Amino acid sequence: GATSLKYLMEWAYGIQPSQHSPGPSWMGNERYDIVAKAPGNANDDEMKAMVQTMLAERFQLRLHHESKKMLAYVISVGKTAPKLDLPKDGEQHSIKVIPQKDSDQKVVSYHVVATRYSLAQLTDTFARQLGRVIVNKTDMNGDYDFILDMTPDENSPNPLDPTLIMDAMRKQLGLMLKTEDTMVDYVVIDSAEKVTAGN
Repeated sequence: GATSLKYLMEWAYGIQPSQHSPGPSWMGNERYDIVAKAPGNANDDEMKAMVQTMLAERFQLRLHHESKKMLAYVISVGKTAPKLDLPKDGEQHSIKVIPQKDSDQKVVSYHVVATRYSLAQLTDTFARQLGRVIVNKTDMNGDYDFILDMTPDENSPNPLDPTLIMDAMRKQLGLMLKTEDTMVDYVVIDSAEKVTAGN
């Protein structure tokens, strides 16, 4: 479907929504149908490189990286070993978010099953909900299998509430998630040229 240039840029460069300057407002508002002509077996990294090239050529997107101190969520290892399993042979990379419903078909919790999934990918998934950059300081850079259950209560009725996510990561995965001022790799959008949708 149609997507914004802002979202495409975040995906192609692997940056979180709070990890870059706002850029022109149309980057988040205009929707584009991107038809990627990629080799049949292009992997994620190759697709991202192609989209980066397309953004530079079609939208004249120019950006640069700088280090910026900002309030971010920092993931670290708690006192006990994290509850992350090594992937089994032949497992495919995936994340499933399965809503658990009650008899009235109301969502009462989310059951998250991650397979061959890295902490970096998990933080990108949650960064949109948490509204801040998430920095992984665990030194755990591999892929893992893990399960998370996020169950709302009266205080946090939204199953994707930041406090629920933080609580689930601590209690179920053994990972600490806390807010602190830290240096972040920040992307500054220098310029981009609006292209009429359909061109």
